[in-house]
Amino acid sequence: MSNLNVRSITGKDGQPVSFPTGISIGAGAAGAVNHIGIPGQRGFGVGICPGPLPSGMVEMTGTRDQGHDNYGNYQYSDGSVMVWIPAFYYKWGTGANGLAINQSSIKAFSEYADVATANAAGYALDRAFYDGGAVKSGVFRFKYLPSNNNGIASSLKNGIVLTSAQRGSIANTAFATLNGTPANTLGGAIAAAKTLGADFFPETAFIQNACALLSYAHAQASTSTTFCAWYHATNNFPKGNNNNALGDAQDAAILYVADGNGTYPGCGKTGSANLFARTTHNGQNCGVADDNGLVYKFTPGLTSNGTDYFLLNTSVAMKNVTGGNTLATDLFGATGLAAMYTNIGATYGAITKSGGWKYVGSAAQVFSEAVSGTAWAMACAGIPLVGGTGGTNAFGNDGLYDPATPVNEMALLSGSDWGDSSSAGAFCRNLYNDRTSSSDYFGFRSALYL
Repeated sequence: MSNLNVRSITGKDGQPVSFPTGISIGAGAAGAVNHIGIPGQRGFGVGICPGPLPSGMVEMTGTRDQGHDNYGNYQYSDGSVMVWIPAFYYKWGTGANGLAINQSSIKAFSEYADVATANAAGYALDRAFYDGGAVKSGVFRFKYLPSNNNGIASSLKNGIVLTSAQRGSIANTAFATLNGTPANTLGGAIAAAKTLGADFFPETAFIQNACALLSYAHAQASTSTTFCAWYHATNNFPKGNNNNALGDAQDAAILYVADGNGTYPGCGKTGSANLFARTTHNGQNCGVADDNGLVYKFTPGLTSNGTDYFLLNTSVAMKNVTGGNTLATDLFGATGLAAMYTNIGATYGAITKSGGWKYVGSAAQVFSEAVSGTAWAMACAGIPLVGGTGGTNAFGNDGLYDPATPVNEMALLSGSDWGDSSSAGAFCRNLYNDRTSSSDYFGFRSALYL
């Protein structure tokens, strides 16, 4: 936000960052500009962008009305609908820090004067809100997974989801059918996202996981379906297209509209569920659809050189990254690793080289409560602690695929696809595929910072 005065601070990973002064002073109230809302209540998990809006972005009818289906929703010049996710602080309970083990607490960006004050209270600013050496006031997420809109990767309801290979008999489903012919690989997702504009990028694991955390907090605070349509006594998390039959393995009432590809009848159209709010991150029509299933989403932020894992630094501006393996801006390859990442070793937390699926959730602590450093960033990437797997309903029993050997040029996938059943979900992570992987169930979701 170039129109704001900034002051320099040290980032949580040791990288230099700047913090927009004047943004987070005063507690404010739910429904106020750039307020994440209150878990369990109307409008939680989205908010009003503080602006200035990017060129081509406009408010929709109801954008500022917390009770409207379009609350926190914006429209871009191509028709894409995007949702503003305000920055927020969070805290994971340890049983000894004022919260029970695995209890979460969310506070608005306005609750603390600065990050240091929040950290002193045990709260961390989510890693999703660091980019290009600056603290960000929030992020725009595509409301719907991208589809081909006359050569542009757009966020449109009832679209045919884009993937890194053509799906069945439907034309224009692969990245290469977009303007500029992006490669039909996970690395090609970078160029595919930029068909909408140079500042767009496939959302990171941090952005995706921030919304998974919001869903988790909303589940804990909800006691009915009033403001959380997917609320359930047992399966209390967002639903999606994951049972290979246009529905959800844990909600028999869900039904998607088939995309008609002729090969995979279980694959639905974007945001097409009959009970739409049950498939959004906040259980309301204003939320982001299809974090659970439909297709795997490439979510940059963690990769590997075949021996060690590497974590993306907060100094990296996502609008500038590229999808190759030779340049300093490339998300893959030795040059990019040296320029943009921190080596965190061959194992970390639940990534133990076990060679198979694990399932998120445990009676023990699942995610680190750290407010800085590698432990903080890895928790924000959705990687559990070593004792944080085994599977619990609270975390959807979502899958974590942990290869026996780190995959060279690993491209982290999230959310799972239309046929992975109960292992699909917002906390699902798959570390098995690489930059060159091409599949008709590998896609991405675009995002944009101010």
